[in-house]
Amino acid sequence: MLTLFFITTFSLLTAFAQFEPSTQLGLPDGAKARLGKGRINEIMYSPDGEQFAVTTSIGVWIYNAQTGEELDLITGGHKDEVYAAAYSPDSKTIATVGKDKTVRLWDVHTGQLLKTLKGHKDRVYAAAYSPDGNILATGSADKTVRLWNAHTGKKIKTLKGHTKSVLSIAFSPDGAMFATASDDSPVRIWNVHSRKLIHKIAGYRNMISYSPDGRTLLVAHDRYYNPQRKANHVAGRLFDTIYEVHMLDVFTGQVAKTLPSLYDVNCFAYSPDGKTIAISEGKRFGLWDAVTGKRVITLIEDTTGVGFIAYSPDGKTIATTSWDGTMRWWNVQTGENIKPFARYKKNYGPIGYSPDGKTIAITDGRVISLWHAISGKYLTTLEGHKDYISGFTFSPDGKTVATGSNDGTARLWNANTGENIKTLVGHKNHVSTPIHIDTPVFSPDGNMLAARSKAHHDTAWLWNAHTGEIIKTLNVKTKTYFSNGIAFSPDSKILATKFKSNEVQLWNTNTGKNINTLIGNVYSFRFSPDGKSIATYTYDMVKLWDTIGENINTLMAPNALHTTVLYLHGKPFAITIYEDKTSSLWDVTSGQLIKKYKRPGDSFYKFFGWLPRERISIFNYEIQYSPISNTFVAIAGHTPVRLWNIATGKLIGKPIKHLKGEDGSIRVMYSPDGKTIATIPVGDNYQGGTVQLWDVTTGEHLKTLKGHTNSDYDSIAYSPDSKTIATGHRDGTVLLWDIPER
Repeated sequence: MLTLFFITTFSLLTAFAQFEPSTQLGLPDGAKARLGKGRINEIMYSPDGEQFAVTTSIGVWIYNAQTGEELDLITGGHKDEVYAAAYSPDSKTIATVGKDKTVRLWDVHTGQLLKTLKGHKDRVYAAAYSPDGNILATGSADKTVRLWNAHTGKKIKTLKGHTKSVLSIAFSPDGAMFATASDDSPVRIWNVHSRKLIHKIAGYRNMISYSPDGRTLLVAHDRYYNPQRKANHVAGRLFDTIYEVHMLDVFTGQVAKTLPSLYDVNCFAYSPDGKTIAISEGKRFGLWDAVTGKRVITLIEDTTGVGFIAYSPDGKTIATTSWDGTMRWWNVQTGENIKPFARYKKNYGPIGYSPDGKTIAITDGRVISLWHAISGKYLTTLEGHKDYISGFTFSPDGKTVATGSNDGTARLWNANTGENIKTLVGHKNHVSTPIHIDTPVFSPDGNMLAARSKAHHDTAWLWNAHTGEIIKTLNVKTKTYFSNGIAFSPDSKILATKFKSNEVQLWNTNTGKNINTLIGNVYSFRFSPDGKSIATYTYDMVKLWDTIGENINTLMAPNALHTTVLYLHGKPFAITIYEDKTSSLWDVTSGQLIKKYKRPGDSFYKFFGWLPRERISIFNYEIQYSPISNTFVAIAGHTPVRLWNIATGKLIGKPIKHLKGEDGSIRVMYSPDGKTIATIPVGDNYQGGTVQLWDVTTGEHLKTLKGHTNSDYDSIAYSPDSKTIATGHRDGTVLLWDIPER
């Protein structure tokens, strides 16, 4: 493994010398770095104590057990997420199992795939070697346990009896028996040689661990377990939880000792000498004396629950992983957290670059992690929100991050230290339920910050971005649902708000007073580059206003399915899409038709023509234009994306079609310099993770970005210089890619 590590690292560093070595391991073709390590599934030490392995959604990370440094990432064999792994007793082989129904054997020292064992009919969740290393046992969602010859890979026996997924397997230290646990109640004890079931112990499921002397079996006791699998409801509360750990006599099945807990038990493990038991319960993690049954030390008092525990073979250290993606490495004697690890990301989320392009922010539920965009080094985590983060934004100077959350707060953070500078608002309704706060918006001069409440409420706020002091609370009109919006004028003197209403309100940012209300149907709005006018538009109409609220002109586009406004040389123009397969460019100021574009082969409307035009406009048609306004793309539901030259009216390149396996619409993102577009499939059933890059001038296909799992439109970001694109994936990682030069 060390040989593979150095060869891989050396070859990659010659191409991407600026990046941290760990960001280079196991990359998809064409990617230059990875931020994050995937979602954690399990953790275990090698029997010789030299390594420990962490199975994740992208593969198995191998660490040096003395230094905590990454040695390798095994990704090349499994087609999907890896759930569990097991070292052979001689530490020479590691077996991995996962979602693709296979069992794979790898050489620990070279990283070479040795064998692929097939036979399970569903996901494989558990793996364990016999103490002599001759047998590999695996458990699956197909409700079976399979025994394999660990050397040849041939199947020895399929054991049936469980009625649900087999989640845990443990061999006794002498190798004579092994235990299996499932989502069904009885833990099953099997004879290794006869392959026969010895006995079943009811009332236990999911987790098992043999004591080092083989006399007791550690199990989790479900006090409220119902054999018929029907949930028990007491006083409106659902009880189906674990509150005790039992030490069972292996031969009699009787309870030898009970370790009571006030919280749900997440996982446990015996120390190698059998004197101590590590238990994760609720948000607390600690060590218990196996003889007296008393708690010895609490290592974590209040955190997201520890999900996996692994003792080192010498019993001096423990590695733990938590549900929030945190991995810790503990000194058992002192209780010290030896080494901090970069957070493993749980889920993909919106990502974005700082204005100078040196930092990447990645949302992950309730936290945001910051990474150095040049080296790939983890910097810090913005942590404090009590519910999901709805969005974030950097200040123009990149020194501050503003976040909004479903916990009813907006917060300011120091982008260098991760410190929570200020909680701007704690917003609740009349029954003290948090009102979701949307993504805050900085004014162009960086002096102010605005945000609005979500979900049928009518409040927005304006703050001093430096002190966090509130300037004004704005009462935003609420009428009917259509679209949301909040934006500053380019000179920062006016704030425009549209919040689930058919109107846009203009506010003086110095006084906080309402200037005027722009009445009429509004889907969205856009300020002119000089800030002297504002255009509001819906699917078939555009209105141009000055910033004191006087209507300059109204452009009607009867029968249009979709309309958007763009500015060319500072003047407002509108692009419309019609059901007769045409698009048009209009001068909004004069109302004149400038150019008409014909869209070949657009048959989308004939399939969905029964829908009201409003539904077709909002949900199935889209127009996006270049930041330098020389091209635009027309998107119509499931039909190919078309790229147009605004000046000539000609189609650029060939229509961009779905790749094989894509089943939804295609979304498009322009690079900041307007030279590249990225096309991203958006469909619930699409799992390919493929993003494509195209040359805007020629329509030429530049690059296919094939990540591990699905990328989402909200989790893709260009660097400010348009040289790099970051893609977030559902496996919990962000990949960085070079954009080809032209």
